[in-house]
Amino acid sequence: MKQALLILSVLGMGIAQTSGAVETTFKPNNTLSHTITNNSISENYGSSRNIYSTNSDPQVFSNDEISQAIDNLSAHAKQKEDHLASLTNRLSYEQRQKQASLVPDRNSAPAIAAANASRVALSRSSGYCARYVRKALQSAGYEFTPNPSAYQYATRGTLAKAGFTKVSNDMTPQVGDVVVYDRTSRRPHGHIQIFDGNGWVSDFRQNSISPYSGHHNYTTWRDSNYVDDASDRGIYLAMAEE
Repeated sequence: MKQALLILSVLGMGIAQTSGAVETTFKPNNTLSHTITNNSISENYGSSRNIYSTNSDPQVFSNDEISQAIDNLSAHAKQKEDHLASLTNRLSYEQRQKQASLVPDRNSAPAIAAANASRVALSRSSGYCARYVRKALQSAGYEFTPNPSAYQYATRGTLAKAGFTKVSNDMTPQVGDVVVYDRTSRRPHGHIQIFDGNGWVSDFRQNSISPYSGHHNYTTWRDSNYVDDASDRGIYLAMAEE
């Protein structure tokens, strides 16, 4: 309450220095009323005390007390700002460290699956993308029940049960990521492919992420052991430590 009164006193000082003495009264309904006396500027400009009254008792503060209160509040705000900057830097560092550990090494399941798919990939499509990618995943230790159609690896939850997590299509692909294209009237089985670090491989080595021309819907899946969950924490959780 005292700090609030001190801050309000600054407003009173500003008026007093230009129009005369100011008395601010806090009414019972928490409204303020200002009484300005038309004394000369020379009589009030040098005033060192400001009087603020409530319905219980008056509060008197000197200009030095007001300045000190403002300095204290500024210092407190600066401490909070520095603390927030420190938390931001720490979270950024943790994210970089975790991201570095989230890249599959050559002996990881995603890397093994991608390498196996790449090794047997054909020069052009044979129409058996689901079979080729399924065998590559199973050779790396992923366990699941095979599906007859490629699109079913997403819609039936097969990849999720095998230990994959659906991630944003906007994320930079990494070794072992699997993309599943929806089925269409022209392509009733959809399409499935895996990223080997250099490009996308299904039953053949593709020139780009899409084996089709035009736009087609798809989902991207990543081994859950290599999914960054830092976004679920957030900086505000770090702030809650205080």
